[in-house]
Amino acid sequence: MATVINSTQLDFAFIRSKILEFMATQSEFQDYDFDASGLSVIADILAYNTHQNALLGNFALNETFLQTAQLRTSLVNLATNFAYVPRSKSASTALLNVSLNLTSASNKPEEIYLPSGFQFTTELDDVTYTFITDQEYTAKIDDAGLGIYTFVDDDDNLAIPVREGVEKVKTFLVDTSLERQIYVIPDSSMDLSTLRVRVFNDTADTVGESYLSPAELVGFGAETRLYLPLETYNGFYELNFGDGTITGKAPEVGNIVRATYLSTNGGAANGASLFVPTTTLSVDGTSYNLTVTTVAKSTLGAEKESIESIRLNAPLSYLAQGRLVTPNDYIAVISNLIPGIKSMNAWGGEDNIPAKYGKVLVSIIYEDDIDASFKASLETRIASEITDNLSIASIETEIVNPDFTYLNLTTNIKYDSGITALTRRGIQDKIKGAIAAYFTSNLGRFNDVFRKSKLLSVIDNTDDSILSSSVDVRMENRFTPVYDANTVRYITADYQLNFLNKIAHPDEDHPVVTSDNFVYRGKVASIRNRTGENHSNILEIIDTDENVLVTNIGSYDTTKGTVTLNGFSPTSISSGNSYIRIIATPADDNNIKPLRNHVIDLGFNVVRATPDTNAANAVSGVTD
Repeated sequence: MATVINSTQLDFAFIRSKILEFMATQSEFQDYDFDASGLSVIADILAYNTHQNALLGNFALNETFLQTAQLRTSLVNLATNFAYVPRSKSASTALLNVSLNLTSASNKPEEIYLPSGFQFTTELDDVTYTFITDQEYTAKIDDAGLGIYTFVDDDDNLAIPVREGVEKVKTFLVDTSLERQIYVIPDSSMDLSTLRVRVFNDTADTVGESYLSPAELVGFGAETRLYLPLETYNGFYELNFGDGTITGKAPEVGNIVRATYLSTNGGAANGASLFVPTTTLSVDGTSYNLTVTTVAKSTLGAEKESIESIRLNAPLSYLAQGRLVTPNDYIAVISNLIPGIKSMNAWGGEDNIPAKYGKVLVSIIYEDDIDASFKASLETRIASEITDNLSIASIETEIVNPDFTYLNLTTNIKYDSGITALTRRGIQDKIKGAIAAYFTSNLGRFNDVFRKSKLLSVIDNTDDSILSSSVDVRMENRFTPVYDANTVRYITADYQLNFLNKIAHPDEDHPVVTSDNFVYRGKVASIRNRTGENHSNILEIIDTDENVLVTNIGSYDTTKGTVTLNGFSPTSISSGNSYIRIIATPADDNNIKPLRNHVIDLGFNVVRATPDTNAANAVSGVTD
C-alpha cells in the first residue's frame, strides 16, 4: 500500500522523509540505500519544491482575508471592499496668534488679509520645517483705531492653524481615448485631508469646478462632483471619479484635473513651539513684520494608518455605513476622521449613571502631546463635521472627560541571590520597569481590564532569580476641591468618587479608605474610615497624631464602590497638587474592569525585593 504524504505538513524534513518512505515501498527500490545515492538529491529537490509551493500557497491564501493578511497592500485592497480609505500621513498642526502693528502707518485700512500659503518656519532637533496657512485669514482694525490687527479664523478665534508641509500641485489632462485613465499622484507623503481637486474645462478656464471627497458630501446624485482617493500598491494615491451618470459627474475629454495638497513629514514635526514668518506682509505697498505668538505647539502629525489599525477599523467603518446609530458607529467614524485619538469609547445615555436619555456619550483619550487648545478645536470639529450631520435627529452627543482610576501597587518578591549578578536595587528597578511596561502595553485605554494573574506572570518572568511574588493593589481616585478665586479659598462642597470595583468591608486594625494630606483648620490632616472597636464605613478627618478633627465627613458604599464626602472644604493641599487622592482597598483585586469613560492607569509602583536565604544558590552579604 502506498504511503500517503499529509499535505497539511509543510516542514521540509517531513516532506523529504515521506518521499523517501514512499520510494522505499516500491519494488524497484527494495534494499536501496537512499542516503548514499543520487536519489537523495532528487528527493531534496522535490521536497524543497513542494515545501516552497505549499508556503507560497498558504501565504497567498492568508493575504486574501482581512484577519490574516500581513502586507499593507493586501490590507488596503481588502479595506476597499468595506468602502474604507485608510488614513494617510497627517500634517503636524500648530495654533498661532498672528498680529500686525500699523500704528505708524498713515493709512489704516479696515481689514487686512493673511493669504493662503503664507509660510512660517521652525527648527526642531536641528531640522527646519515649514508650516503654512491653508486658507485666507482676516484681521480687522482694533476698536480704538490705533492700527493693531489680529488675525482670526471663521469663528473669530484668535488662534489660527498652520500645517507642516510643502504645497504641491499635480495636473492631469483628461483623455477619454484611453479605456481607463488613471490619475495617480506620485507622493506617498500626501496628507489626504489637505487634498483639493478642481476640474477646469480647458487651459483658458481659470475658475473650474471643485470636486469633493466622500467625507465632505452631504448628499449624492448624478450631478454630484465626487472624487474617491485610493491608496495604490506602491503607497501613492489614485483619484477615481464617477461614470458621468448614476455615480456622479466625471471629467470630460480635454478637461484639466488639478490636485493641490500638502506633502508632509508627519509626526517628525510634532513639538515645535517657536515659529518665524518667512516673509513680511505687504499693506498698501509697504512691507511690515508680523508678530507671532504660539498658542499651542505643533501636534497631530502622524504616519499612515498602521495595518493593525486598518484590520480593526475597516469592519467597524463598514458597519457604521456612514451614519451614527450604535455606539460602535460613533467610535468607527470619529476615530477615522479625527486625528490625534489614542482611545475612544461611546455608550447610550440609558446606560450612563445617572441615565441621560436622548443622548450618546463619547469619551476620548488623546495622544500625550495634544494640549487643551487642540482638544477644544478637535471636539468642535467632531460636532460640526460629524455628529451634527450624521447622528439621528433628536439624539444629542455629549463629550465627557475620561475618569482615571490609578492602581497603586506594592510588590513583594523573593529571589535567589546566587543566580543573578544584580543587586537588590537592580532587581527592584528591573521589576518596576517591567510593571510600567506592562501597564503601557495593556492598560491606559478604554475597556482595558487589569488582571492580576497576568501581571504576576510578567513579574515572575522578569528575571530567572525570582522565586515568588505577590502584589497588593489599591485603587486611587482624584478630585479637585472647588476653589473660589474671589475669596481666594476652597469652598464647602459635596463630592462623590466612583471606583471600578466593590470596596472592602471596614477592618478593625487597618483603614480601607484613606487620602493624602491636606491642611484643615490649621493642621495637616487626612481622611480615613473609622477603625478600632467601632470600625465602620463612616469617614473621619484626622491629624498626623491621629486625633479626630471631624467625626463624620462622609462614607463609602462597599457594594457600589463609591466614596461620598459631605461639606468638605480644605484650607490648602499639602502635596502641592491641585487635587486630593482618595485611596480604597478593593474587595477583590484579581480583576478590575473599567466601564464607560473609566480608564485604568498606573499610580504608585513600589517594589520590595528580599533574598531567600534558604534558596539553593543563596549567598550571604547581599548588597543594595
